[in-house]
Amino acid sequence: MAIAQMRSREIQLFEPPADAVYTIDATSRLVDIPRRTILVYCKHHLLSPATDTDHGYYFDGDAIRALRRIDALRAVCGDDFAGMKIILDLTVALERLRSDIRLLSRAKDFTLAKKSAHGTPTISSRRISVMSSSRRKRR
Repeated sequence: MAIAQMRSREIQLFEPPADAVYTIDATSRLVDIPRRTILVYCKHHLLSPATDTDHGYYFDGDAIRALRRIDALRAVCGDDFAGMKIILDLTVALERLRSDIRLLSRAKDFTLAKKSAHGTPTISSRRISVMSSSRRKRR
């Protein structure tokens, strides 16, 4: 019970709605990073605005999450923007690979379930039948 009360008192980060777009000033206030620093991140290609118009830069929820990652990396990497870019690119590639693995795993599970539903022997039952026939030959 005490844990539930403690969690309700924790400060939670603002999670922007999926379709929301914010000005650079609003973004700066949301992530507590100076506007100038956000522009430096854009200059070094660590961050891309959702839209870039004559009236300024606009950022979406993905950019806000990226700014939080960049800010955490900056605490470790300092002003090594090239190093942070490499880490961010590798993180994106890793997330893409994990997503691909999940999709392939679901497709494999679906295919196996479909085969077993139609009475087609699965890999494990084939392996058992091969093993039992090889044991018969030895005797």
